[in-house]
Amino acid sequence: MESSTAVLQPVAARVEALSGLSAIPPEYVRPADERADLGDAFDQLAAHAEVDGPRIPVVDISAFLTTSTGSEKEECVEAVRAAAAEWGVLHLAGHGIPGELMDRVRAAGSGFFALPIEAKEAYANDPSAGRLQGYGSRLATNASGQREWEDYLFHLLHPDALADHSLWPAHPPDYVHATREFGTRVRQLASTLLAILSLGLGLQEGSLEDALITCTTTTDDKQEDLISKKKKKEEMLLQMKINYYPRCPQPELAVGVEAHTDVSALSFILHNGVPGLQVHHAGRWVTARSDSEPAGSIIVHVGDALEILSNGRYTSVLHRGLVNREAVRVSWVVFCEPPPEAVLLRPLPELLTHDQPSRFAPRTFKEHLDRKLFKKKQQQLIKPMHDHSSSPDETN
Repeated sequence: MESSTAVLQPVAARVEALSGLSAIPPEYVRPADERADLGDAFDQLAAHAEVDGPRIPVVDISAFLTTSTGSEKEECVEAVRAAAAEWGVLHLAGHGIPGELMDRVRAAGSGFFALPIEAKEAYANDPSAGRLQGYGSRLATNASGQREWEDYLFHLLHPDALADHSLWPAHPPDYVHATREFGTRVRQLASTLLAILSLGLGLQEGSLEDALITCTTTTDDKQEDLISKKKKKEEMLLQMKINYYPRCPQPELAVGVEAHTDVSALSFILHNGVPGLQVHHAGRWVTARSDSEPAGSIIVHVGDALEILSNGRYTSVLHRGLVNREAVRVSWVVFCEPPPEAVLLRPLPELLTHDQPSRFAPRTFKEHLDRKLFKKKQQQLIKPMHDHSSSPDETN
């Protein structure tokens, strides 16, 4: 992996440096049709709180982690299955990750972004040179050519042996320790949640995780016997992205991150309590409400890889991030991804029937990501990922 000695971007390129302006630069103004339902995240939250609309499901999985009765575990499996199928997102409680550790992770990430921009530039990435990890800002990757109101820190989190720790901030001092421990815990949680989701499909507990890490060697549909054979197993990759959304003088014109689905299998999200996340459900945008989140819960997104494996039974959630005038929003996202080229993503054969054939052509994770990056279309911002050219990105 590349070291942090990347070509430094000018300070003016950082969104943080623009937050004191009275008006946002034109390259951050979204197209007129997209602006129709944008607004200050706090205003959107207040408006949604006035109506008795849908809320992101809350699911407690503690019964699955303890010696609970079979019926209690079955109820847990069904609750997770329903949330993943109907929403593609849930507030996950009872997950076993200590609140103290999550607070340390938040404090470490917030401490990094509290540094002067010049200090953060020591970790700058350089996407134009293929160095995606490090400190950066969202550039135009969409059909409209508009930028997003966000700075970020992005690096591999797990396996720790593959991580380039020169990209992990030295300040604050607890960043490395807290982040590494959090990565270990999230990896364990990913296995637990994949087991529950496998049971929700009527499969064995290990089915989905095995499909994400078992190496395959061909995409030729005529060689089913080769594809189905068990190969060696690799490790899932966990990528950490800390999103920093500065105050925005004109939140009705901008977005922190545009509408997209995650390419990952699962995404685990912490935040600093400032609103901004919206998910698309039943034809409308639903604002995530902190008063609906149990203390210590984690937001979980279903991503494209899991939608493919489940043949669309689980939904890769379309979501976006709003900004506001009053407060900085920070979110910590861990993307759980299969190895980029060693694993073939395709619907699990146990889920296919004559009436329910495969909805997705086989592809590696890298091939899927390439398709999303190069076939992104503006009109697909308002629909979920249910075909092979849908509009994705990485999350908020």
